[in-house]
Parts: sequence; structure tokens; C-alpha cells
Amino acid sequence: MNMRLTQQFFDGGVIKGNSITSLDTTVEHKFSEDTNLTGRYSIFAGSDGMSDQGAVGLNHRIRLAPGLKLNLGYERIQNNIFGNTSTGVRFAQPYTTGQSAFSLGLFSGNSYSIGLDYTDNPNFQANARFEYRDGQEANNMVLSAAATGKLSPALTVAARYQQAGGANQLLEGLADTADLRVGLAYRDPSNDKFNGLLSYEYRQNSSTIPNDLLLANGNGAIEHLFSAEAIYAPDWHWEFYGKYALRNATSYLANNFTNTSAVHLAQVRASYQIGYRTDVAVEGRWFGQPSEGFNEFGIAVEGGYHITPDFRIGLGYAFGDVSDRDFTGYRSAGGAYLNLTYKINELFGGFGRQKSAPRQQQESVVKTVVDTSPKSNSSMGI
Repeated sequence: MNMRLTQQFFDGGVIKGNSITSLDTTVEHKFSEDTNLTGRYSIFAGSDGMSDQGAVGLNHRIRLAPGLKLNLGYERIQNNIFGNTSTGVRFAQPYTTGQSAFSLGLFSGNSYSIGLDYTDNPNFQANARFEYRDGQEANNMVLSAAATGKLSPALTVAARYQQAGGANQLLEGLADTADLRVGLAYRDPSNDKFNGLLSYEYRQNSSTIPNDLLLANGNGAIEHLFSAEAIYAPDWHWEFYGKYALRNATSYLANNFTNTSAVHLAQVRASYQIGYRTDVAVEGRWFGQPSEGFNEFGIAVEGGYHITPDFRIGLGYAFGDVSDRDFTGYRSAGGAYLNLTYKINELFGGFGRQKSAPRQQQESVVKTVVDTSPKSNSSMGI
């Protein structure tokens, strides 16, 4: 059990008062290796008086077979989470923009989940999860599944599917959002000069925006994305990166009106390691939509310095602002920019690293020993 007492002071804003006092209690208890209970309870005292919120959850794991586990979960949010914060008043609303997201509240409700994990085979792992949430104002369902397998030491195939309902506090009737990703990666463990990735992605309503809040209508869309990318490093000085993607999108603006378009995206990047700490890079991008006769180009030049082997600072200049979510990196505007990179596995102490599997026990091997010492011709023994 952990307890925390906090006092927040602030100035300005739209609410009266300039401080908020909160007392938080969190509990975690393991009944067994496979069953644990979690809970949290908070009391807030501010300009709008005193309020509280709480939640309790129970998770249980059932071992069906070696490497096959069934996970069951339940969580209850006890009461509505609204009231004032240092950024303003929280209230029920369908959506917010910008920093006004701090005004979103949360209704009480229940969450039920069931999941299945398979991890027994080092060359194939899979998991699936189903979650249903019911609340005071809206219900929704969340589905997810993923699988990873090795076709050979150098080829890995991976797939992931996610689907969630679009209902929230005051807005219902939106279609589900779904995303399917399938990829084939090549990386030779004995020679890391070339790495490649082929992928396909299916998106359904990935950017649904309510068109009319009074009628709860929205814009539907389906996208298919095919892409190929590769990294080639002939030596420690040079590294070349390239990517090409074709995205086909169909938008449903009304029941009787649809629009289909295809866009091409290409990106190339070359970097040269001048010394142990310094490097230079040049990057080019192209975004094209042949049906509309639209083309956009962008070039960026960058120089970098490694303060440590894992922390790099870069300064560059971009000619053009070719930006898209399917590009690697971010170039939303032209002009000078500053780039800071840090390896996340070092930042979080080995995050994302795979531990080497321990050596398996092997049966003992009996070796025949031949005595090669010289023999004495004497018949006398000692």
C-alpha cells in the first residue's frame, strides 16, 4: 500500500482559488503467482469543495498448457471523475481540441477483459485480447490480436489487429476504428549490412471526425497501404535508407457519395560518419497524387554530433515541408531545425532488448580415453 499527499499551487485560470489538495492511496496485493488485486482511491479538495474517486481491479491467470495462458480481468471505476483542476472545469463533452483536453471527465463504469497468450515456441508467439466496457453514458468493445513468427533465422513475419468502438461520453453511433498490419522483415544475424521490410496495412476510420454533432454523423474512410523500405550499410562510414509507399484511400462523405484517391510516397536518406562523434546526412522526400497532378518535394541537410554513443544532437535545414504520417521522421515545416535522439533501450535500462536464452541442458557424452603412455619391457612389477 502506498499513500501520497500532494499540494498544487497555481495562479490565474477560470476557477476560484489557487490550490488543490489531494490524498491518493494505491493498493496492490498478490493472492498467488497468478492472481493479484489492484485498487486506488483519491480525495480532492479544491475551490469546488471535496470530491473523491476510486477504482478496484482483479486479474487472474490460468495456465492451460505449457506456454499457453488465459488472462481474466475486471476493473470497476466507482464514481464519476469531474470537478475542477488547475487548468479549468472538467465536464461531459464529446471531444476537445488542443490543450482543452484537460477538461475531459470520466464516467463510472466497468471493464471486463479476457486474453490468451502463447509463448512456448521461440519461433512463434501470439496473443489475443477482448475487452468490453460499460458505463453510465456509453458502451464500447475493444479487440486486439498479434502474432510473430520466424520463417528462418533471417526472415520474420509479424501481424497485428486492433479494433475499437467510437462511442464516448456524449457522442454515439460512430463506426468502429480498425487497423491491421502485416510485415515481413529480413535481417541476417551473421551479416547486418542489409535490412529490409515489406508491409501492408489496412485502416478503417483511422481519422474519424464528427461531421455534425447534432446528428452524430461522421466521415468514414478505408485505406490500404503497401510499403517497402531498406537500410544498407556497406561499412561503418556509410548508411543508406530508402522507402516507397503506395496508399489507396476511399472516403465516404455521405451515403451516396464516395471518393477514391491514390498517393505515392518516397523517401531516401544517406548519412556519412566523419569520425567517432560527428556525421552528416542528406534526405529527400516526394509526395505525389497523379490523379490531381500534385507533386511536392522536400530536401533536408543535417549535421550531427554524438555527445555519448547513445545521445546525438543534430542541426539541419529543410528546404520544403513534406510531412506525412507514413514518412519516417517529422518535417512539418521548412527552415532550420534541431534534432535530439537518444536510444530508448539505454534511457529505460535495457527497454526493448531481448535477453539471450540460457543454454539448454544436453545429455552427457561418453568419450573413450586411450592410454598412450610407453609400456615397459620389464617383467618385474613394483
